[in-house]
Amino acid sequence: MKQVEMMNLMERVISYESEHRSLEFVLQLFADLIATGLAWQFQGHYGREARAYIESGLVTPQGDINWKLYYEEYAL
Repeated sequence: MKQVEMMNLMERVISYESEHRSLEFVLQLFADLIATGLAWQFQGHYGREARAYIESGLVTPQGDINWKLYYEEYAL
């Protein structure tokens, strides 16, 4: 499991909920939520979003981002 600074992670969750963020920010947040297992412990939205990122191939079940796919399909 990845080491993620929990306080920083919670600050990013608050930022995600209160502000419009880039896909890159959101991917990094959800990758860390998946890696720590918190995506499955928070309210349903987080688990559904995490599962969608995994199913799309953008994030692995271990919480690693597929940057190649991101840059090929989503980056401007």
